[in-house]
Amino acid sequence: MPSAYQIVVNTPLWVWPLMLFVLWLGWRGLQPRVIPPARLAILPLVGVATSLAGIAQSLQPGLALAGWAAALLAALPLGWAIGSRRAVRLRPEDGRLEVAGGWFVLGFAVSIFVVRYTLGVLSGVMPHLRAEPFWIVLSGGVGGAVTGIGLGWLANLLLRAWRPAVLRS
Repeated sequence: MPSAYQIVVNTPLWVWPLMLFVLWLGWRGLQPRVIPPARLAILPLVGVATSLAGIAQSLQPGLALAGWAAALLAALPLGWAIGSRRAVRLRPEDGRLEVAGGWFVLGFAVSIFVVRYTLGVLSGVMPHLRAEPFWIVLSGGVGGAVTGIGLGWLANLLLRAWRPAVLRS
């Protein structure tokens, strides 16, 4: 098993600017801001894309997809609950959202990065895991959990923002 130093040294260089970008995005999420609804969806959609990419790279995509779907369904309520803790309001004059700052975006962005990095390292260090059914389901499930939390959070915020706007119409 390689040391932590060897893992860091052998990590592709493009990973480190990506990590800094993820931290910057998360840091920006700590402050209240006014954003278009599509920008609110960026991180959850990154979670979807990275987890689906992991499924596509799996040796048994059907098995990975099953783990992903089960974990996604289990994690949606958690994401919904986390989303209910964030204040959000639709601005009728321009359709943008006023979103309160919070730690979720930072934690979620870092979790996507850490999960993908860890799965990549483990697959590189122990390539035989890629063929193990338990590992395939677990890898898909971790991606599904991250995706479910992100989509639940996003759905809660968007529905709460638009529901009062629809009732006013």
